[in-house]
Amino acid sequence: MIINILEYLEQAQKKYAKKVLYKDEFQEITFEDTFSISRKWGSYLTSYTDVRKPIIVITDKSIVTPLLYYAVLYSGCFYVPLDIELPKFRMKLIMETVEAEVLVTDEKHKELAEKMGFEGKVITTEDLKTAEIDLPRLEKIREQVMDVDPAYVIFTSGSTGVPKGVVESHRQLIDYIEAFSETFDIGEDEVLGNQSPLDYVAALRDLYLPFKTGASTLLIPKKYFSLPTQLFEYLNKNKVTTICWVVGAMTLCSELEVFEEKNLEYVRKIFFTGSVMPCKHLRVWQEHLPEALYVNHYGPTEITASCTYYVVDHLVEPDEVLPIGRPYRNTNILLINEQGKRAQVGEQAEIYVQGTSLALGYYKNPEKTKEVFVKNPLNSIYEEIVYKTGDIGRLNEWGELEFCGRKDDQIKHMGHRIELGEIQAAVQSMEEIEAAVCLYNKEKQQIWLFFTGKEITPKDISKYLRERLPNFMIPRKFVWLQKMPQSFNGKINMTELREKMK
Repeated sequence: MIINILEYLEQAQKKYAKKVLYKDEFQEITFEDTFSISRKWGSYLTSYTDVRKPIIVITDKSIVTPLLYYAVLYSGCFYVPLDIELPKFRMKLIMETVEAEVLVTDEKHKELAEKMGFEGKVITTEDLKTAEIDLPRLEKIREQVMDVDPAYVIFTSGSTGVPKGVVESHRQLIDYIEAFSETFDIGEDEVLGNQSPLDYVAALRDLYLPFKTGASTLLIPKKYFSLPTQLFEYLNKNKVTTICWVVGAMTLCSELEVFEEKNLEYVRKIFFTGSVMPCKHLRVWQEHLPEALYVNHYGPTEITASCTYYVVDHLVEPDEVLPIGRPYRNTNILLINEQGKRAQVGEQAEIYVQGTSLALGYYKNPEKTKEVFVKNPLNSIYEEIVYKTGDIGRLNEWGELEFCGRKDDQIKHMGHRIELGEIQAAVQSMEEIEAAVCLYNKEKQQIWLFFTGKEITPKDISKYLRERLPNFMIPRKFVWLQKMPQSFNGKINMTELREKMK
């Protein structure tokens, strides 16, 4: 039985030794060299830390980054990834929360790490060049490890302004990689096109799927996602077959009509995640890549990279809202209503997740952990922990899960219970709208709509909505934006939008 994610790498490097595992804009590395270098660097780290300790990794998006991640894992520790493009204030908050004794980085970012006020041991790739494999030490560490040991901590936004660190184990990652690769038949001929920052949960697929399958991963530079035509050329040049991108990256390509200039020659599997996919944008992709597999993914960081999926088996209509589908094997979804009972088909209720996909909890935050990692209210036989997502969903007549919005987005306005996601979906079905976000201003008791689009006015939107929604659901305030603000991981920056309501 596999109990450590590195066991997949150790098996893969025997079969695919000389094959390219990762490639960035400037260099590439094989399975064999990844295995060798990771063990050397991991041996070096063992002199500065004990097992099951956090090690901060500060890097940019390059093949060096996964090497450092795996070095940390070989040392018996878990990594806390920080992308250099993170706001410095956020980076400092995370470092203060982690209180790590060791930080690893490449030589060019050593000064950045020191400016953050890190007081522990800073180790650079220059230091690691002197490393040699200490096989007895690595074997001794491997004897101690368990599948429930932490592998990494990924920080997400926190309601208090302090980021929350989600602690995830080897078992979570192993189960997810196995389920994903088997469900979608990921094989050694795949070339994965990585879009997200490597400190973001969506990158887990791109980094670890090759361990299990023998696939390769191309780390796509961020600059190409503002130059879609060059992005497509880059994907074609590197023969990328599979992409798993946030919705914003996909809609950018359809908004800028890049398919009119260039098509994707090799892409045959397309996964999207992070937010609701506007079907008018998905249809553009389908019309230009009709033979590709399209899969909608759902899942918060607290349950690895995703816990449900929906295979889009038809040409979508522009105003359609996709289900988020069914859970992966060894994962289950519970819909529990406000009375603590299992919801009926068609009834909206909060989404709970059970299974080995659950995180270990939040880093040094037992109060928040107890708030959302709770006892299963449907299980009176034994103590079973489930994750309370804060998302609202419902089962349709085919047994598919539909996402209905955040619990926080369910408001009481003018005596009516309203899902802001329903208004947002209606707006996004308009041909002229590129993106839309609906928020509620509690102080003014107004529904606000932020939107981007060409040749469209608030009056046009209001008229369109009045034909589809009751009056109490029509936004009071319309805010046109040239571009939706984005966070570092490509999602819409909701914090910045809320600031605009003040």
